[in-house]
Amino acid sequence: MKAEKSINLAIMGIGTIGKRHLMAIRAIDDVNFCGVVDISKEAKLYCEINNIPIYSNLIELKDNKTVDGVVISTPTIMHYKHALSAFEQGLDVLIEKPISANVHEAEEISETAFKKKCSVLVGHHRRFNPVVLKTKQIISENIIGNVIGLSGIWALRKDQDYFVPDWRKKITAGPVITNLIHDIDYLRFIFGEIRGVSGFSSNEVNNFEKEDVMSVNLKFEQGVLGNFLITDSGTSPWSWETSTRENIHLPYSNESNLRIIGTEGSLEFPNLRLWKYKEGEENWKNKLEKVNIKCETIDPYISQIKHFIDVINKKVKPITDASEAKQNLKVALSILESANKNSIVKI
Repeated sequence: MKAEKSINLAIMGIGTIGKRHLMAIRAIDDVNFCGVVDISKEAKLYCEINNIPIYSNLIELKDNKTVDGVVISTPTIMHYKHALSAFEQGLDVLIEKPISANVHEAEEISETAFKKKCSVLVGHHRRFNPVVLKTKQIISENIIGNVIGLSGIWALRKDQDYFVPDWRKKITAGPVITNLIHDIDYLRFIFGEIRGVSGFSSNEVNNFEKEDVMSVNLKFEQGVLGNFLITDSGTSPWSWETSTRENIHLPYSNESNLRIIGTEGSLEFPNLRLWKYKEGEENWKNKLEKVNIKCETIDPYISQIKHFIDVINKKVKPITDASEAKQNLKVALSILESANKNSIVKI
C-alpha cells in the first residue's frame, strides 16, 4: 500500500491563537510546518527567536515552500481577504472562528472556495471535544427526558493588555463574536437550530465600541428555551475554558458554566454532572441523586488539525464548513442586532 505523503501546513497570523495551532501541528507526526505569514513586528521577533521561516504573503511563502493548507488565525476583519488570497493559491484553509465579519463575506468565502475547488474548515473546535459528543448522545437518548431549557454563563475578566490592539475594542471582537459564538456552535449541534434571539448589552465598564456584557435569550426550533450571560469584564469561575483546561493560559476551576434542564433530569455541562430522582420518586418532594459521568480528555486543537489533514487528503468533508460557520455568525450578529434595536430578532 502506498504511504500517504506528509502534509505541509502554514499559519497566517501568529498571535495567541496562531501559537495554539502551532502547538497542535507540532504534536502530530507526518505534518510539516512550513512557515508563518505575518507582517507584525511581534511576529517577526517570535519567528526569529524560534527559528521559524516567516513571509510577508502567501505568494512569497509558496515561492519558497511546498504548501498544502493554511491556518488563518488573523483578526476577524481580515479573514475574508486572507481566505480569498489562499484560494487564489489553490490552498485548503482552516479559518479561525468566526468565519468572517459579516454574512455576505461568509457567502463569498463559500462561493469562491467552491469555484477554486478548495475546502473550508472553520475553527469551531469544540465539536471535537468528547464532552460535547457525549452530551449530544445523552440528549438524543432522552436520559434527562425532553429538554425544556438551558442556562449558561461565560464570564472572565480579560487583562488590560488584551485590549491594547485597537481591533479588539471593536464590535467584531466583542465577547459575543469572539467567545459566545463557540457556545452558539455546540448549542446548535446538540439542540438544533436557533430561530429567535433577544438581548441587552452594556459597554459601561471599558467604554469601547464592543459590548462589555450581554444578556441573551434563545429560542430553538424544537421549542427549547435558553439564556446566556456573557462578559469579558467580570470576575467569575464560570467559563468553558476554565472548566475544561482548554486554554492553557487560564487556571482550572472545575465549575460547569451551563445547566440543561429536562423533564426527567438535569445535566451540568461541561462537567457532566447528571441529576435525577430515583425511579418512582419523580417529583420535587424527593431528593435528587447526582451521578458524575466519565468522559475522556483530549486536546481538541490536535483533533481539529488531524481532521483538517483528512480534509486536505479528501478523506472527509469539513465537520464545520462555511455553511455551518455562516449560520453561527448569523445567530451572533442577530444577538447584537437585537440589543441595538431593543427587539426580538427572528432567524
